[in-house]
Order: sequence, then C-alpha cells, then structure tokens
Amino acid sequence: MLAELFIDNFVIIKRNHIIFEDGFNVLTGETGSGKSLILEAINLLLGKKANKDILGSFKDQTIIEGVFEIDDRNKKILENNNIDFDEDDDKLIVTRTITDKSSTLRINGRVSNLTILREISPILIDIYNQGDSNAFMNKANYIYLIDNYSNDNLTKDLRREIKELVNKKRDYLLKYENLDLTDEEITRERDLIKYQIAEIESIDLFSINEDELDEEYKRLNNITELREAVATAKNILDTSDYDISSVSQMLAASLSEIASFTDMDPKVSEFYDRLSAINDEINDIYSDMDIHEETLIGDPERAQELEDLMSHIFNLKRKYGASIAEIIEYYDTIAARIKELDEIEDLRANLDVILADIDKKLDEAADALHDIRLKKSKVLEEKINASIRDLNIKNGRFKIEFDKKEAIDTTGLDEVEFLIKTNKGEDLKPLSSTASGGEKSRIMLAFKEIFADYDNVDTMIFDEIDTGISGRTAQIVGEKILDLSKKRQVISISHLPQIASLADNHILITKEDVGEHTISSTKKITGDERTNEIARLIGGVNITDITKNSASEMLAMAEELKDERR
Repeated sequence: MLAELFIDNFVIIKRNHIIFEDGFNVLTGETGSGKSLILEAINLLLGKKANKDILGSFKDQTIIEGVFEIDDRNKKILENNNIDFDEDDDKLIVTRTITDKSSTLRINGRVSNLTILREISPILIDIYNQGDSNAFMNKANYIYLIDNYSNDNLTKDLRREIKELVNKKRDYLLKYENLDLTDEEITRERDLIKYQIAEIESIDLFSINEDELDEEYKRLNNITELREAVATAKNILDTSDYDISSVSQMLAASLSEIASFTDMDPKVSEFYDRLSAINDEINDIYSDMDIHEETLIGDPERAQELEDLMSHIFNLKRKYGASIAEIIEYYDTIAARIKELDEIEDLRANLDVILADIDKKLDEAADALHDIRLKKSKVLEEKINASIRDLNIKNGRFKIEFDKKEAIDTTGLDEVEFLIKTNKGEDLKPLSSTASGGEKSRIMLAFKEIFADYDNVDTMIFDEIDTGISGRTAQIVGEKILDLSKKRQVISISHLPQIASLADNHILITKEDVGEHTISSTKKITGDERTNEIARLIGGVNITDITKNSASEMLAMAEELKDERR
C-alpha cells in the first residue's frame, strides 16, 4: 500500500508530507485547492513523463517520493524485475527529482528508469478517473478479465499451452513457405549455397584468432622499426660508448658514491640495497632484450601470406557478416538450409503431419478453455448483476456474450463482449458505449469489488468517482468503497459528504496566499475540524449550526455502519 507521499516544490505545493493509512482514505477540499496535484504527483511515481512546468517557484528542483509497504507476493514480483530490498525490509521507495534540465529516478536508492517503473506500477496502484478508458470498459481486456477471475491454474495452463502451440504453428508455417519451391528454384538455391559454402571453406575460419592474426601482421610489417627501437632502448640501459652516460653507468656511479657510508647510516644502507636491486633488474632486462633482438627477423613471405589472408577475410565479411563469428553463423544457417533442400520432399510430408497434430491439440485446448470461460462468465454475470443492483442501478442487467474467431490465436477461439442495459425497455448494448458517467463509475466499482480477491494491486485510487451521483446512490457507492477497503487500501478524492464521512483517514487539502505565493497544503483532520469539513460538503461555503448538526449525525451514522461491517 501507499504509506507516505512526500512532495517538495511541486507547482503550488511548497512542501507536503502525507501519511496514508490502511483501509479507506479520503481527500477533500474546495475546487482549485490542489486535489488534482496530489493525483498528478502519484502519477509521476507510477512512471508518467515529467516536464518542467511542474517546477514550483520555491526551489530549483522538484522532489516527489512515495513509500510503499509491499507484501511478500508483490515483493517477489518486484525482485524478479531486479528491484532490490534491504534484508527484512518490505518498503519500496520511489523518488523522482526533476529540474528544468533533467529528471532522475531512484527505486530503493538505486538509479532506475521509467520503463522499469511503468512495468512495476500496475501492482502498486490502480487509478480510476471517471471517463477513463478503464480496463473494465475496454473490449480488448474482457477475455483477460474472465481468465483472471478466480486465478485458477487450469486456465493458466491452457492459456500457456495455446500460446505455445500458436507460436509453434507460426514457425512451422514459415518453414513450410520456405519449402514451397519448384525444382528449378531448388536447383538455383542449392547451387548458390554450394558456391557460398565453398568460398567460406576456402580458408579455415574456425581455427583463426583474428586478434592474433592482426597482431602478427602489424609486427611483421614494422619489424625493422621494432628492432631499431629495442636496440636503442638497450643502448640507453647500457653502452660501451664512454661518451654516453647509460642508465647502468649512472647507477654504478650512484652505488660507488654511497657504498662506504652504509655502515654509518641505516637509511643510506637502505638506499644502497634498493639501487642494487634496480641495477640487477636492469641487467636482467638488458639480457632479455638482447636475446629478443636476435629474434626480430623479417619474413616477407609470411607478411604477404598474412596480407592475402586478411584481404580474403575482408571480402568474406563484406558478403556474409561483419565478423568471423557472424560468417560462421551464416555458414551454419546455409549448411542447414542445403540439408533441407536435399530432404525437401520428406520435410514437406513431415510438416503436414506436424501441422495437423498442432491443429488437433489447439482445437482440444481451445474447446477446454471455452468451457471454463463459459462457467466463469455465468458466475461473473450473477455477481455483477447483484452488485449493480446493490449500487442502485435497479433495472440494470449485465451479460457476457461469446462469439468465435475465424482462427485460434494466442488467447484461444473466443471473442467476448460485455453487454449491459441500465433502464427498462432498453436492449442490451456494449458496455463501453451505453452507460452514463455515473453509471459507468458504479459498474466499474462492481467489477473492482468482484476482482479485488484475484488481482495483485494493493492500492486503489478513485478520482471523483462520485461525480454525477447524489443522495441514496452516493451513500450506496460509499458503502461499496468501504467494503472494498477491507480488501485493499482505498484512496478517494471526493466532494460528497456521504462518501467522505465513511473514511478511516480524512485528509483536507487547502490553499492560502502567503506573501507573494499561493500555497497548497494538506493535513489530517479529526474531531471538530472534520465535522466542519463534512458540513462544508453538505452546505457549501456558509457553515451553519444546522449543517454542523447534520455533519455530526452523518459521521455518527458512518461510525455505526463501519462497526456493523467490521
């Protein structure tokens, strides 16, 4: 769940630290007070792209940080996405720092990127804004919703089997297309491959180390300069020319100068020993260089042989790959292909058998999955119909309709449509195009309640889900959200007192002018402050004794209701 939200220098929020609680959290405040900013900050924690317009005028950077408490199930999922946790720590900390020139992201203290954040965000928070293209309103998601309902292993196994078979069939069909050739085409392709194989086999690429080859070529082409450099280095170390002071001569002079004083001064004795060791090492180096100089002999024939070999390799790279490894990979591919061409008739016959077997298995798996989906859909229909009636859509009726696709794909053979009618006398129509905003919100809430036991999301956020409803319907929606909060943490941005009064944690958002700035801030409210806020939601700006009494009564009734439902 989202335990804490820290916001620093974000538009008109100077500095804010919000503590969320388990259960039902509500955020209320006057229009323009900054409710949407809180939601925008949360969206940034879920991977929304940031821009410099969000920077406040209080500092030169914006910081948004969220602290999530993660259960063991989701912790394993996050660890599989390479998110590290400290030992015995179940907290996930997401920190975004935005300036006018850059944006950085850290997850549990380590630098990360938005791609990873967007991959993990679906298990952190599910946000619903009225009017969104929500998963429950998008036809493309319907088959997944049915399959994920009850989260049973048999559905998962069948889905996995169908996906593997479809991909396998696609690969074999592609292979079959590559075998659909005339005798003339087979002859031409075989001749071309044989020529390519002979050209690649003209040198033993498999035993060539290109780095060693290049090193030997450079050495032979620079042998004269190399020999001269070694000889010059030798003369610098030691030379018989008395007009030149060599390193050995200078070291010998240094040793001679201090030799008679080693008994008098321990430090001088140490210098003598160190210089003697250096002198011995230089003599060894000189000896090794002298031996090596004798080996530096030119070999024009070998140099020409290497040049021809490297030129040949260059031509092969130009045709078959950018490196020897790629040429060998290409060689293996065409060697396998010529084997296919030589056995093409047998392969064609075998592929027909293989494809027939795959189709048989696909039909069986798709039929089995279809039967499971039908059973699930009946249960879902009953539960959703009961839930939408509870949500005061009295004449509503929900139905799941199945149709068959032309061919089995990775999801099976089923095409699914969610149909609904909300009033008497109407025909069933697609859910996504019929319900009003308030009705869609309630239908979505019904789905959320039913699927809450089977998804991995710890936190659900409803952004003014109560728009377009009032009175008894608002009370019913509030009660549904309250029930949902027993299974998941719920954060609701609301303007209705019926919903706000049911919250376990009430956060008030206010805005005030401070000097030259307008600043939005939040605080948890209880007691009289909460009564006054509920009264404002009931009666507007002018809070009277009547609205206060109504607010007190509403809060008392809400507590009684929560006690009954615990």
